[in-house]
Amino acid sequence: MKVYGLIAEFNPFHNGHKLFVDSIKQKYHPDVLIAVMSGNFVQRGDFAILDKWDRAKLAVELGVDLVIELPVAYAVEPAELFAKGAIKLLETANIDTLVFGTEQQVDFDTIAKKISQVDGTFNQDYQQSSALNLTNYYQSMGIDVSKLPNQLLGLNYVQQIQKQALKINVQTIQRLPSDFSATKVRHRLATDQSVTDLVPELTQKLLVSRPTVTWNNYFPFLKYRITSSSVEELHQIYQMVEGLEYKLKKEIVTSNNFEQFLEQVKSKRYTMARLRRLMIYVLLNVKADEINNVYKNTYLRILGFNKTGQKYLNTLKKSDVNLITRVGKKENNILDLEIRADCIRQLVTNQEENFGRMPYMKGVN
Repeated sequence: MKVYGLIAEFNPFHNGHKLFVDSIKQKYHPDVLIAVMSGNFVQRGDFAILDKWDRAKLAVELGVDLVIELPVAYAVEPAELFAKGAIKLLETANIDTLVFGTEQQVDFDTIAKKISQVDGTFNQDYQQSSALNLTNYYQSMGIDVSKLPNQLLGLNYVQQIQKQALKINVQTIQRLPSDFSATKVRHRLATDQSVTDLVPELTQKLLVSRPTVTWNNYFPFLKYRITSSSVEELHQIYQMVEGLEYKLKKEIVTSNNFEQFLEQVKSKRYTMARLRRLMIYVLLNVKADEINNVYKNTYLRILGFNKTGQKYLNTLKKSDVNLITRVGKKENNILDLEIRADCIRQLVTNQEENFGRMPYMKGVN
């Protein structure tokens, strides 16, 4: 049985994603295609524009057989840890092949091995930005990640497979230059422009009928959290380093919106994405032990499937895998951080994200 896996955010699912999924099926003919997909928060420190249930529905309706949630503890992380968590879930789901998109044909396996032979760090030059330092480091290893996010994530996926000595093959689909990108879709939506030429019809229908959210909706809650918390309390937040809590307390007072706040806080030491992720941790009041707890207690939260995915789920049920398809008393404890994060989203959308929610089943709901 050919079990293929992919890692995605589908934020939102656009025509490029449809082309990617179709290309996997046409090129590799998998028996089952599994997607590990970010939940309600995404890697660059943002809220997913549509909630995880709608995005899982889109994925299943448009070609994926089974959708597994990437928990917030993995999803809102830098590339290395994002990849570590996602690969961990795909390995738990017993995939034999990972497939990802790449802007250029690159020998990821060789470059990943090369990086593993050094200490994996680079000397930070504080005369340059953190992002530029990282780009230069990877270029010295033979790969360009500047404005090529798929290259960076792909390399990290392969590194994690090698580090964990997993028996997972790797295949790639080259992404051709196109006008399709989730960033472009979100920009058009933010400026009240049509996206009908960028997304499938079903995505368009959901974008019109569902509440979409951004950081602008949640900045008042962030401002309250920072203002009402002591410096000591902020210091306990996951990834709060080098006295940043003092900077947050100072700048939040004069900030009128989220982007202005970030501009006042940023420096060459921190990429904007890192700061956005940190603000998610602050908003959710995330502590390091909560992140570590998710890593220690692996589970597969099922968000959607078709008949093929359902059959494959039945094989997983027979193995020693912690599958979650509904939230009860037991699951409430396991999903403590996820539920808290989703409750923050509900402050604006008023849509229940966990209790009473069942996976999307194609042809049934």
